[in-house]
Amino acid sequence: MLGKDQEYLGVSISDDSIKLAHIKVSGDECKLIGVVKQDIREVPEEEQSSALSTALSELSIKNPRAICALPASLVTTKNIEIPSLDPEEIKSIIDLQAGRHTPYAREEILVGFINIGVFQRNYTKVLLIIVNRDAIKKQVDIFDRAGIKIERVFFAPEGKATFYAKALNVKNEEPPIGIIDISFQTTDFIIEFNNTVATCRSIPIGMNHLIKEGETAKNQLVEELSKSLASYEEEDINKSPETYILTSDDEKIKELQPLLHDKLKANIKVVSYLDQIQADQQVMLKLVSQYNDDSFLNLISVTSMMNAITVDLTPEDVKAQRSIEEQGRQIVKVGVLGIVFLFFIIAIFFCKIYFRGIFLGRLKEEYVVKRREVVALDRVAQKTRIIKDYINSRMIGLNVVDELYRLIPDEIYLQSILLNEEGRINIQGISESMSRVFNFVTALEESEYFKSVKTTSTTAKKDRGKDVAAFEIVFRLESTDDEEDEEMGEEMVEEADAE
Repeated sequence: MLGKDQEYLGVSISDDSIKLAHIKVSGDECKLIGVVKQDIREVPEEEQSSALSTALSELSIKNPRAICALPASLVTTKNIEIPSLDPEEIKSIIDLQAGRHTPYAREEILVGFINIGVFQRNYTKVLLIIVNRDAIKKQVDIFDRAGIKIERVFFAPEGKATFYAKALNVKNEEPPIGIIDISFQTTDFIIEFNNTVATCRSIPIGMNHLIKEGETAKNQLVEELSKSLASYEEEDINKSPETYILTSDDEKIKELQPLLHDKLKANIKVVSYLDQIQADQQVMLKLVSQYNDDSFLNLISVTSMMNAITVDLTPEDVKAQRSIEEQGRQIVKVGVLGIVFLFFIIAIFFCKIYFRGIFLGRLKEEYVVKRREVVALDRVAQKTRIIKDYINSRMIGLNVVDELYRLIPDEIYLQSILLNEEGRINIQGISESMSRVFNFVTALEESEYFKSVKTTSTTAKKDRGKDVAAFEIVFRLESTDDEEDEEMGEEMVEEADAE
């Protein structure tokens, strides 16, 4: 079956009518959504596309994926035997022999074949299918002018045989089954075997004749069906069917059951194709009342069974055109998706900018408040540092005096202590001996508070009647810079030279 949840438009044009069927396929289920039939018996060929557009408008379907069911009346079939089992070789032989079975030239026809089965080990029985290329091209052109793009063209009898093989759960190699599908003007005689069509014939007698001509048309139809069976038996295609299926339960068709039973010597069953599908009640009512004299089996079977159908009669130029159109649509889709993606990226970019702008605005609002707090705290911190530095500077002098008091021996007393802002200290004093001065200098050098201790002068003199040593020592606080120490040393040298 087709892919899930796909909607298709089955289309068919015969000499008397245009038929459309709107079908939804979901997995293995097929649902008929709408049908319409347009009479074209008195419509000129150039106006048939307008009639098709009118019919299409009744279904309310836009841009349909259209599948064309080619009726058996437009196709020539021939059962032949090919001395090969290889599919490629069979195809080559058929391409060479197809022209022998039709009055048309090879380039004027489209050829397909259905593999029926192996015969006498080395032979393959096939149903040769030949159709005039112009006949298909003419139908495709009519659909194109009506805005319907045909995707595939299938052989309707193959769709019918496959449809009933599935409906009746027929297995391979089971006895053949005959299928009799009566439409408005024609009757399709089909023999199903191996889940496909083994032979088929289009008989130009349909429901229209049965209604108007009564018994005469019935007898003619039964006789033609008998002749078709006889031809099938003469060609020794396979054994005769034991069962025949009538595809409609219309009363006119049911009246054929006893006649066919006596003529064909087989069981005649009525298995309506409408019982094998789903459809809305309104659609079913339309089929059994308005279209009870016709069959839509060709459209329904071909569309619903397209994945199981092997013969594709779509002309190569139409396939190429559809391929180009599909590629064009894909390019347009990719372009549209690219533009959408680009706009999506741009939108994301601008959204980021927008939200970051909002976030930045909030940060600025919060920063203004916090900055005021920080400025206020900084002012307090500066005042604190100023006070702390002031207190520390006041404490330096006391620390120096305290340290000197700790280091100075009893034999030395100080006459003056000078401490300037650069941290330079100048002390003058009296010592009972010069050795005490040197010891005092050593103690100052070892102190963790002082550095660059220099003795600038020592002199002997009388003090209070005793011989004493007067001295002057210069040094710096440990916290001062070394450059200042060097400057102090130079100044000391200069002072010493001046003295």
